[in-house]
Amino acid sequence: MNFSVFFDLWLHENYYKNAVKIGKKGDFFTAVSVGNLFGILLAKHFLSLIDKNILKFPIQIVEVGANEGYLSRDFLSALLHYRPEIFENISFYIIEPHEKLRKIQKNTLQGVEFTHIRSLEEYEFQNAFFFCNELFDSFTCELISGDKMVFVDDFNLQFKPLNLELKKKCEILNLEKGEISIELEKFFSILNRNCEKFIFSTFDYGTENPNDFSLRIYKEHKIFNPFEVDLKKFFGKSDLTYNVNFTHLKQLIKAKKFTLLEFTKQNKALINFGFEELINTEKNELFKQNLLRQAKILFFNLSDKFHFLEFAKI
Repeated sequence: MNFSVFFDLWLHENYYKNAVKIGKKGDFFTAVSVGNLFGILLAKHFLSLIDKNILKFPIQIVEVGANEGYLSRDFLSALLHYRPEIFENISFYIIEPHEKLRKIQKNTLQGVEFTHIRSLEEYEFQNAFFFCNELFDSFTCELISGDKMVFVDDFNLQFKPLNLELKKKCEILNLEKGEISIELEKFFSILNRNCEKFIFSTFDYGTENPNDFSLRIYKEHKIFNPFEVDLKKFFGKSDLTYNVNFTHLKQLIKAKKFTLLEFTKQNKALINFGFEELINTEKNELFKQNLLRQAKILFFNLSDKFHFLEFAKI
């Protein structure tokens, strides 16, 4: 089978479907695991888009792939704190295909009025603000090396000739070795078709112009090379991920005639969202110290491969 099919079976039909935990008790951390500062700063950014008249009411707010729902909770709590009147002009949605995660999200967001959607294809948005954290690295991918691609036979990775269509896509991206996601291209097409206007804000780890494999397995915060382990032992029981190809993302943004609003390091973006103002105006000393502890991790302890990307259909 194609590696992308194997990737989907591993990650979406088993691992995510079983509602894996993220953080100390899981296989990996994300920025959301650090605490509520991430969601607070995202909310401040969202409000700044409104204040700058970039976003106009009424607004449909959509998180894509919310896992346990903590980012949505922190984001909405911050909106309630800073500008409660805004809730008269917004509606909230979560795109989540997995039933177990939907139940957990409902529990996390008790008291919040929101709509669950199984996929972007199910709904049409008129004026949306999308946000997600580490989403695109979960999109199925193929592994490319020169004129060959990876197939999987009984949990063994095998290199076979690259098909012509995929070869052309790799040539456009100048990709000789690494991961390429066709699912990403399909997502952008659906986004364009089902949304009249939107701003899409995403955080993810990756690089521009990759030239090697970045595919890796996370199990209890340890990293394993898929080419060096018995895949059967890890299949569906651990995280399988890779670095997002931001060159590919930019190419799709251009191809769909979307507008690239920002592309920068994640820590820089979070600081620019209003961290200094947040700290300077916070009167609760204990809460301020908690935010500062979180900031040290978010700004200095996470890899510089973490980026913020924002684009729009206007």
